[in-house]
Amino acid sequence: MPKLIDHESKKLDIAHAAWKILLKEGMGGASVRNIAKEAGITLGALRYYFTSQEELLAYTEDLVHANLAEKTSELFMADLLPREKILRLLIGLLPEGREGDSAPEARLIFKLNASYSQKSYDRSRDSVYQAVKSVMSNLVMLNLLKKETDLSLETDRLYLMMDGLAMDLMLQGTEAKTDKLRKILETHLDSICKEQQSRDQF
Repeated sequence: MPKLIDHESKKLDIAHAAWKILLKEGMGGASVRNIAKEAGITLGALRYYFTSQEELLAYTEDLVHANLAEKTSELFMADLLPREKILRLLIGLLPEGREGDSAPEARLIFKLNASYSQKSYDRSRDSVYQAVKSVMSNLVMLNLLKKETDLSLETDRLYLMMDGLAMDLMLQGTEAKTDKLRKILETHLDSICKEQQSRDQF
């Protein structure tokens, strides 16, 4: 009896192989030949599932963002005070190093490639941008933002800060950075949120 192959599962395997290549060699190393080798399949087999490199990388990018969106949802469900939940969420969307979640780094590689290839980057599809929007919406819902806060501007500012922190972590390394990252993000939240009589309230 012929062996049945789960088409979607095989596509995920190939996309994960592409993901690994991106982290090891960058976008320049993500040729279909290198990805097929990493996935342990022939070039012809890869082309059965993805007709072009562009299609494969687009699928892989969607997988990266789906991973980050799922992580965001899990962190929003955590039974924590709003401030701690937001801090953990934002820190969790940043590169963590070799032993951590590699999706934040892969996301930034895709974003930088869009710039280098002079393609327009649709941030509405960016999982980190959506997470930042959710953070800001939660601050509004909890009535924690200062009265004069420009919501659109502060959403953009936090989003750009996240990209800057992610880039710094990729370039400088992630070792012993958690305390510093937390302090940076705490200072930012303090700058846009109302003063609280007790930190326990936020």
